[in-house]
Amino acid sequence: MHLFFGILFFALAFGLSAVSVGAAEFGTRDEAVAMVKRVQAKFRRDGAEATFKAINSGAREFNDRDLYPYIFDFKGLNYANGKTPAVVGKNIWDLKDQDGKFTVQDMVALALSVGHGWYDYRWLNPVTKTIEDKSAYFERITGTDSLVGVGIYKNEQPNNNTIGLISGSPNSDDTYLQMAYDLAEILNDGDNLRILPIAGIGGPRNIRDVRYLKGVDIGLTQTSILNSFRRSNERMGQTENKIVYIARLFNEEVHLLAGPNIASIEQLRGQKVNLDSKGSGTSYSMRDIFKAFGIDVEEVSMQQAEAVEKVRSGEIAATVLIAGKPVRSVSKASGANGLHFVPIPYAQALAADYLPSSLSHDDYPELIPVGQTVETVAVGAVLIAYNWPKTNIDRYRRVERFVEAFFPKIAEFQKPPRHPKWREVNLAATLPGWDRFEAAQSWLDNRRIAEGQSNSNQPALVFPGGRVVRSDVAAGPQKDPALYQEFLRWRQKRQGQGRASPSQ
Repeated sequence: MHLFFGILFFALAFGLSAVSVGAAEFGTRDEAVAMVKRVQAKFRRDGAEATFKAINSGAREFNDRDLYPYIFDFKGLNYANGKTPAVVGKNIWDLKDQDGKFTVQDMVALALSVGHGWYDYRWLNPVTKTIEDKSAYFERITGTDSLVGVGIYKNEQPNNNTIGLISGSPNSDDTYLQMAYDLAEILNDGDNLRILPIAGIGGPRNIRDVRYLKGVDIGLTQTSILNSFRRSNERMGQTENKIVYIARLFNEEVHLLAGPNIASIEQLRGQKVNLDSKGSGTSYSMRDIFKAFGIDVEEVSMQQAEAVEKVRSGEIAATVLIAGKPVRSVSKASGANGLHFVPIPYAQALAADYLPSSLSHDDYPELIPVGQTVETVAVGAVLIAYNWPKTNIDRYRRVERFVEAFFPKIAEFQKPPRHPKWREVNLAATLPGWDRFEAAQSWLDNRRIAEGQSNSNQPALVFPGGRVVRSDVAAGPQKDPALYQEFLRWRQKRQGQGRASPSQ
């Protein structure tokens, strides 16, 4: 009888609740630690008997999904159990787990030596009938010869702490997938956090995936597509508030690669032009760009490597890819057979969503001669999330956990061998017309306060006539559209003279 009650206690006390095993959400390590802290606080405030009573009665603060506390003394006598108070008063000193470990004795020894910590063990799950890895956080109760612990399912921690990131297509060789893998390599932290890069299509599809696809928490898309998405909703009388941005990241340049017979974008009228995979950000945005110039092309869709060869052979006139320079697939191309970049002039019709930019010999030494640049346009890349309310604890917390891991480590991303586009990232850069995810904005606000900064304390630029303005005019047409347009004209003129722009 003694052993029966001991086994029953151990199975329940260390987190094997039949009700919670099948639940959609499981407690995390942080939540287990927090519950132990609440028990300690109540013990100090209200005393032992009140604490035991609260735990044994299933008080809400001590009963959360599969999380609940247990208390036993250093001789193995149980005083409280959040799921099965019937085992209170039983002794479980000699119990072993499935590997033969004396679990209670081990935890007592650790409590006596270090006072607190995590203890791993293996136990039969009464619902799945399988042996599962468990872990219990415990602390010695202050001023007593007893401990309090809360157990978690170890195999559920990756699910709680996994962030699904929808990125780009490997067939397009766009920047998104590379950035996603950089995020995973730097931020992955065992069971505490795992970034799961998901190969996507890009563009508008990524916005829909963030909104509707299960398992996708955050995504990458282009600012032009995000703005077009908003404008489309507004034309239908809808206000979009389901998507928020985490950070505006970097600019993606338009790479328009053509054969020897094409010297200008105008010459592509009526010609076959590869716009990358169907539904991609490139295909979506390039339709806007061609429309701005009043140019109709014959669209084809294929992988970039195949498209480059078809440009060489003359089967198609050009291929285009919007991605952060330098792009690997384009870098492998040479100027043999007249392959070259076609300039894209900056048109007023593009001002709302695009910036003037250029490609240089340093970017593509096999395609651009020394000392020359090719005029092009660029669009911003932005990291987005669904606008989860704080009441949805699981989904909101996932994105919050990502922010708390990513923002403090931005300097790590800006070091070699990471993609050079990380060096453009300024986390404080804003996206006009869009709300930032609340936890991301709070992080930036708290850092600004800690550093004694204000919103107006931005780095300065000097342009036309030596006039000094804030550098955040380069982020877009915010409070002063006229000043922003002046900045663009000035920047374009400087680039035409072969001088670096202030944002480079």
